[in-house]
Amino acid sequence: MWKTLAFLFATACGAWGAEPAPWIVESEWGPLASWMEDADGSARFRAAGPFWEEAEGTNGMSMRAYPRPLWARVADPVADRTAWDFAWPVASGKTFGKQKSWRVLISWFLDQDRFDARSQYRFWLMPIWFQGRDEQGGRYAGLFPLGGEIRNFLGRDRIRFALWPFWTRSQIHDVKTTDVLWPIYSRTTTPDHRREQFRVFPFYVWSKNARQFEKYAVLWPIWTHARYVHPKAQGTAWVLFPLCGRVNLNSQQGWMFLPPFFQHVRGEKLTRTYCPWPFFQRETGLREKFYLWPLFGWRKAGAQEQRFWAWPLVRRDQNERGKLTLTRWMVAPVYVNASQAQGAPNELRVTANRTKLWPLYSRIYDLDAESYRLRLLDLWPTGHPPPVERSWAPLWTLLDYRVNGKASDLDVLWGLYRDTRREGGARAFSLFPLWRHERAAADEARRWSVLKGLLAYDRTATNRQMRFLWLGRVRLASPDGKGAEPK
Repeated sequence: MWKTLAFLFATACGAWGAEPAPWIVESEWGPLASWMEDADGSARFRAAGPFWEEAEGTNGMSMRAYPRPLWARVADPVADRTAWDFAWPVASGKTFGKQKSWRVLISWFLDQDRFDARSQYRFWLMPIWFQGRDEQGGRYAGLFPLGGEIRNFLGRDRIRFALWPFWTRSQIHDVKTTDVLWPIYSRTTTPDHRREQFRVFPFYVWSKNARQFEKYAVLWPIWTHARYVHPKAQGTAWVLFPLCGRVNLNSQQGWMFLPPFFQHVRGEKLTRTYCPWPFFQRETGLREKFYLWPLFGWRKAGAQEQRFWAWPLVRRDQNERGKLTLTRWMVAPVYVNASQAQGAPNELRVTANRTKLWPLYSRIYDLDAESYRLRLLDLWPTGHPPPVERSWAPLWTLLDYRVNGKASDLDVLWGLYRDTRREGGARAFSLFPLWRHERAAADEARRWSVLKGLLAYDRTATNRQMRFLWLGRVRLASPDGKGAEPK
């Protein structure tokens, strides 16, 4: 439909040139309406600046946004995915294979198989109403805080409650917990008694894991005591808060004074010193850590290293994965730089980078994929989440420059100025409505116009034409030397 409208619109406005030529852009009316082909080959129509947009990709992907930011939808048939947004974050939804989900304000729905009327599903109106069907086909429902049942929620397989917090019973696999007047009374058991817990908070707490420990507390947190029975960690630990504490295991030993402020624990794999916490922290062994918080600190565990200056303002994270090194710098909340480098430590070559100076600009490039993108402005403070990219980002993107291989697109003020380049030297640039110039690949055709046809010129391999005052054409001397003739 849009291709037909584009043809009729271009014809009605005096689109000229008797011979077809491989032009880059089919029709160009700046921020008002534009039909174009992106650097990646996607066909795109935009109108009313950033508010109306449609795109069709070469791999079947499609995008609709009209009017932004009210409605947007994308589809990817290759990945079997769709997603839509309505005045995001008011409402959104998506499908992935058989799965379907949507959210409207505080309500959320998930259907594991949208083609099966009896499949597992959940509907939550947080935090009031919960209902659904589990994997075995059993139904459940709960009206909080009056009573009912919820499944697969808060890490629990099943939660039953009545007049919460008066009575609650939850289950994780075979571990069952009963709470009365939560958090005061609690009882946890398993059929084989390997896990048990009893609590009358804060007066007395006792818990046991038959393979690891037995702990109890009296007037928590004043007195806590633990006995560890795991072969790699046997012994005792206690804390008399806020005075002192003791760790005495076969794998580590140490003391605490005014816990958690002063602590020194020496172990086979890790030695830790706080003096006082959190201002001075030092760890050696399995991981290395040194903090003079909040001025400076670093932590290294295996291939991961983290550093900060003037916490939480300046931070640097680095992770090595074989010959791949990932580095991230952050100056909160305005600057982020994340790079990917390959090679030996002394011969690193940056292959990808993402930079954002919020809210001014963002830049992303990938040398392996031969892609680059620069945007001004970029008002979203973190990353580029898909709903924001679909519904909001085009509204504040005043300049958008994209490169894909040897093709590039520069768009300023939603088409007021546009510069498009393609492989083979094809190029089109325009300042709407004053000037437009197009050149086909290998310079086999060229045309330009002033004020959309007040004065226009068209050259192909066999003829040359001029147009004045948006009227008819005048054929000029052709390359074979024939004279001009009116047309």
